[in-house]
Amino acid sequence: MELSRIVAEYQLLNKARPPADDSFVIRREFGMGAIGHRKIDGNLSIYLDLLRLASAVIVFLSHAHVFLLPTIKIGPLGWGREAVAIFFVLSGFVISYVGKASETEWRIYLVARLARIVPVALLAIAVIFLADTIGMYANASYYDIVNTGFFVPVSAGAAIAYATFTNQLWFAHAVFGSGEPYWSLGFEVPYYLFFGIFAFSPKRVRIPFLCLWAAVVGPKILMYMPLWLMGWLTMKCVLERPSVQRRTAIGMIAASFVLFFSLKIFGDRAASNMYETWSPSQEAINFVYFNLIGVAVSLHLIGAASLLRRVPALFERTGPAIKWLAGGSFTLYLVHQPLILMFSAFLHPVEDHVIEAATLLVACLILCFLLAEVAERRKKFFASFIVGLLPALSRTAQRAPREVASDSIVLDGTVTSTRELIQVLEEMQNALDGEQTVQGKKGTPRRDSARRA
Repeated sequence: MELSRIVAEYQLLNKARPPADDSFVIRREFGMGAIGHRKIDGNLSIYLDLLRLASAVIVFLSHAHVFLLPTIKIGPLGWGREAVAIFFVLSGFVISYVGKASETEWRIYLVARLARIVPVALLAIAVIFLADTIGMYANASYYDIVNTGFFVPVSAGAAIAYATFTNQLWFAHAVFGSGEPYWSLGFEVPYYLFFGIFAFSPKRVRIPFLCLWAAVVGPKILMYMPLWLMGWLTMKCVLERPSVQRRTAIGMIAASFVLFFSLKIFGDRAASNMYETWSPSQEAINFVYFNLIGVAVSLHLIGAASLLRRVPALFERTGPAIKWLAGGSFTLYLVHQPLILMFSAFLHPVEDHVIEAATLLVACLILCFLLAEVAERRKKFFASFIVGLLPALSRTAQRAPREVASDSIVLDGTVTSTRELIQVLEEMQNALDGEQTVQGKKGTPRRDSARRA
């Protein structure tokens, strides 16, 4: 089915079928209307991928320095916490965009989020267990040394918390083995749920549902919700407002760097990790520190988007490589630490095996991207699997027009089951996302893949 016809049919569906309630289409209040005339162009899409990849690599190098190469400074060390804050802003930007551009029906949003998160999360849990088992068999005493927050012996309770993304509710900080970086999913998935409730729930229950959501997730997750909302607001500024002037854009980028490095110089030692809840005073410091990091990221994105729009095909040669690498960044972020600790257990003390440690570091990076082929780059397969696995996704949520019987909808006289429609719209979403990444690059073939934060 050609993309143009799919889009036309989908638009016809939304026009021909006024929803029985307001849960079928994306909210138009509070900035939830459909994207206007502007979409993410090729330069901005690749730049977002580059930021996402760079953030994952920074976390990877920070942990590699601590455990594998402590005598060698590799990259910007000690920036892992800030990299996660960047992740949250980028996530708010991208999720709010696709929620308005392609995932405009709750089933599509649900399938897309599950297909994106769950396979990689389950893969990470399996890798953590396997790597820790091998590493402890080789050198159990090493794991006693690092048992200070980077490693906690595996437990069924922590595994369940990881699998259900409840590892950070209220003041909890569940850690499964050496999978400490997994903590951020305990924030990210609740933010996805927030957006889903806000975007797709009927008006009459939206506020009660959001209050219930806030009561369940607790204050820690709410404290850093502004980071995610900054990404949402940044998306609106970039795509729904006129571009800022060139001088203003340069000034915003300069201001973002000044703010970021000022925070690193003067506030880095005072701040702790976002998941830590030592005292109200420490939480207040963390709240200010990380949300100001988010402000710096937002300023940078607005300025960079304006400048990137003025240059044609900036990443024409490097774009495909950046996008491929970024397509494995989620796996890199989640599985690198158990692999690094396993390799460190083989070499301990690592200071006496610098060459071997550097070799294993490269092997760890390659292995992470190979593992990305198992889950992260298979979103379409898992989306189809999830649709077939959950019968509720194949049922329509409301009655169709008069001429439609049972749970079917009519398009140009043909009857299509809701399940088939969902599968078609999922394919349309992937095609649209691929098309949007190459906007502004005429003659470039469309890509049938999606890259999200």
